[in-house]
Amino acid sequence: MFARARYELPVEGGPLVITPLGAAEGDRLGVVFAAIDPWAAYAYPAAALSRFLAASEPAAQRLQLSLGDDVAGAAVIRTRWLRGPYLQFLAVVPGLQGRGIGSTVLRWMEREARMARERNLWVVASEINAGAMRFYERHGFEPTARLDDLVCDGRTEILMRKRL
Repeated sequence: MFARARYELPVEGGPLVITPLGAAEGDRLGVVFAAIDPWAAYAYPAAALSRFLAASEPAAQRLQLSLGDDVAGAAVIRTRWLRGPYLQFLAVVPGLQGRGIGSTVLRWMEREARMARERNLWVVASEINAGAMRFYERHGFEPTARLDDLVCDGRTEILMRKRL
């Protein structure tokens, strides 16, 4: 699953190119994403988000999403998590949102998981992020569990699953 070093997928304005995320780009994107919701609503520190994106974990691939010469976003996919991959992080930079980049990533992730004969796709969305909840539901994800106080006290995250 997700074994190639480069994927090119059709998207508006594009192709969407998916490659490994370098540490320097992870540092930069952490600052960008900390300024948008849900991370801004949580007052999630940019430095912590940068460290997360710049980290290297064999079981959690950090991916750069590029559209032409522009870095369009990032994704982190944890493989083989509860009989399927877990999309731990997905964000598109402001200005490039609304072009189908997130939808394209989800379709690609599903295709890869099906080829690997996985049974599920997983994602967690913040309950305060109604747009993300609708986005994942449009793509066939269903709420599975409430995770209170996971990211910060007083907030709830929703574990969502798509059966394959």
